[in-house]
Amino acid sequence: MVKEILENVDDENKTMAFKMVEGQILNYYKSWRSIFNITPMGEGSLVKWTMEFEKQNENIPDPDKYISYMMCLTKNIDAYLLDA
Repeated sequence: MVKEILENVDDENKTMAFKMVEGQILNYYKSWRSIFNITPMGEGSLVKWTMEFEKQNENIPDPDKYISYMMCLTKNIDAYLLDA
């Protein structure tokens, strides 16, 4: 479980940025931002999901397990929206 706040919305560039403010992940990373850039394509959209993070120290591994989870989450959201 994490808590994020909406940090920025740029309607012109179709971009949204979220900042993580609570959650276990912050025990390992000083900061974590998720940035979504949406590009309309045909009847749908292409979403670029960028994660910016700063490790608490150099011994913290890269967030590969979180990236795998987020890829799975994105695929599930996509499948849900295609069924809707």
